[in-house]
Amino acid sequence: MVKIIRGGRVVDPGTGTDAVLDLLIEGERVTALAARIAPPAGATVIDASGLVVLPGFVDMHTHSDFTLQHDPGALARLHQGVTTDVTGNCGFSPFPLPRTSRGFGSFFSSRLDPGFPDLDAYAAHLESLGTAVNVAPLVGLGAVREHVAGSDPRPPSDEAVAAMRRLVADGLDQGAFGVSSGLVYTPGRFAAADELRRVIAPLRGSGRFYATHLRDERDGLVASVAEAISTAERAGVDLQISHHKALGKANWGRTEQTLAMVDEANARGGIEVAVDYYPYTSGSTGVSSLLPPGSLDGGWPLLRARAGEGAERLRLLRHLDGAAQFRPDEIIIGRSRTRPEASGRALPDYAAALSRAPVEALLELILAEGESLTMIVPAASRDDLDRVSAHPAAMHGSDGWLMTAGQARHEHPRNLASTTEVLVPALLGRTPLDRAVRHLATAPARRLRLDGRGTLRPGAFADITVADPGRAAAYHSGRGTEAGAASERAYPDLMSWVFVNGEPAIENSRPTGRRPGKVLRAA
Repeated sequence: MVKIIRGGRVVDPGTGTDAVLDLLIEGERVTALAARIAPPAGATVIDASGLVVLPGFVDMHTHSDFTLQHDPGALARLHQGVTTDVTGNCGFSPFPLPRTSRGFGSFFSSRLDPGFPDLDAYAAHLESLGTAVNVAPLVGLGAVREHVAGSDPRPPSDEAVAAMRRLVADGLDQGAFGVSSGLVYTPGRFAAADELRRVIAPLRGSGRFYATHLRDERDGLVASVAEAISTAERAGVDLQISHHKALGKANWGRTEQTLAMVDEANARGGIEVAVDYYPYTSGSTGVSSLLPPGSLDGGWPLLRARAGEGAERLRLLRHLDGAAQFRPDEIIIGRSRTRPEASGRALPDYAAALSRAPVEALLELILAEGESLTMIVPAASRDDLDRVSAHPAAMHGSDGWLMTAGQARHEHPRNLASTTEVLVPALLGRTPLDRAVRHLATAPARRLRLDGRGTLRPGAFADITVADPGRAAAYHSGRGTEAGAASERAYPDLMSWVFVNGEPAIENSRPTGRRPGKVLRAA
């Protein structure tokens, strides 16, 4: 089908384009850009006067792989202008997992399919469903370790490391764009730097990258960035530092030092280091990440049994009350499946209703819920966020996953609006539009080496977002940019059209129900 997007402001930082132009789509591709294109016979002409025509957004950091299987229409992505999700982050991917690993990834969804043995099997499953957006998968090293060693905290044997390395190599052979680690989550927290270096060795020379959720984003931030850079340099692979920030008021401002470390590594050459960020000073993660090291060495059943005993329970309460990365009085409970009355409430308020101390209520929630309990917490300072987002190595990554507006009621707003929060200030002239588009499309596509995506040049795939600047002011005045306790979420109403591989997935601001997405493979 032939389509002309007529008279929109075309902005493409990759080609330096910023002009009112016509854009011709034939099949899956953009075939022409010009001041005026005569419509071929049978062409559909879309009036884009007053609209902004942008490359489809590439979300550099998502966890949609666990939810896309049950929400292939991906409305939460399309309404943000996202046409490609980078999945498999923070060490979590649905492959390579034995079919018995049902609990892995439960933080993201209660409706988990059995694990997939490899990327090919997972891709075949998605392709059988059809997806509305493209998927660019990473291999999660948490899944790799789970496959080989389960939740065993001990250092792996040489044979186990070799097995993990083979699984990584298989994923790369099947087209994964890189690998990721989540060094605060089980089982990734058990992986020492030397283990990581050995396991990611197949990346060397491939042009693909290692993404990491740092071991510590709080007091140990600087040491954790140093570890990540050292691991990548020793392995000879490019590095992506995920959702970069400095947690805790005592650490605010330390991104000045960590970004200098990024600059120094890039100046040394040999590898390329980049960072991604989401545009919120609040964050969200699993409450189980607050537990002291070693708590889950024997798994959840053993922890629950031991936590009923005096000494162990006291140890956990003391840690949660003083040594954990967030204090109980800072926490807003996110989604609780076993205690729905707690969802969206400030922990002190929920605890008061139970006549319990906040730390006691927190421990009881953790033990009841396990990995799936989420929380919304204060994270970064605005100065740190501005510093990271202004850095030349920065790009956007939502750290979100697919959910409906109703499901998102008690979740962090990044799941429905992260890209929009980057784009709207630019449409209002408060931040540079070319920088916003570079962070949302150009830079992620370049990092992934996605030839023909993240750009609108002739010959590129027609992944296109058409936004209405006229709605930006209303959007910004009607929504807060930070996480609230229990405010209702809604899909952003900013996108007039979204094309994925040349097909309209959003048409005149309404979803079409089409699923033109693909599972992309690295060349």
